[in-house]
Amino acid sequence: MVSLEGLGCKQYRERVGEAVPEICCPDPACQQARLRGHGWYRRYLDGVLQPLRRLRCPRCRVSHALLPEDLCAYRDLSFGAVEAALGAGTPSAGAQAARQSGGAGVRRVRGWLRSACARLAAGVQALLAPAAGTWWQRAQQVVGPGPGWLTRLRHWLWRGFGSFLGGLSGLYRHGRPRAHRPGPSPYLGNCPAGEACREAWPAG
Repeated sequence: MVSLEGLGCKQYRERVGEAVPEICCPDPACQQARLRGHGWYRRYLDGVLQPLRRLRCPRCRVSHALLPEDLCAYRDLSFGAVEAALGAGTPSAGAQAARQSGGAGVRRVRGWLRSACARLAAGVQALLAPAAGTWWQRAQQVVGPGPGWLTRLRHWLWRGFGSFLGGLSGLYRHGRPRAHRPGPSPYLGNCPAGEACREAWPAG
């Protein structure tokens, strides 16, 4: 998975056409090889099924979905809705803030909060400096507390650590799917070297 700064859900249709965006493979071993077009796939954006661009590295042969910068991986869910839910404090208030209606909306937001406090939190907290507060309060100290802080956090983690913020699904090293390994890991199974991987990443 990769994304472009300034390419949100609203701009995606207009800016991603037949021309392949100039994006290099995020794996350092590929030495900045430019990703090539690798077709399209369909998924929901704002409740509408539409095509998203797929790119592929000519060296490592790994394909990457080109996501809008403010879209969660594997969900039809924007970062704006997640920000509203996290800032509200309770599932019911979060559902109202994120415009999720009824009891189903409250249950949905309760699931978001569980994900944000477990799978996502473990990876992000490992990369943030120790500080008081929840992981999202700590993240906002780094990227600023205004609207769009999750999008800014995605770009900050990508530039500094080579990890793609998937949203509620966690972090992805070099934008690649996590390896399935037993046992807990702050890198969500996506770091082959475990804790040693942290030391090899560039400073943020």
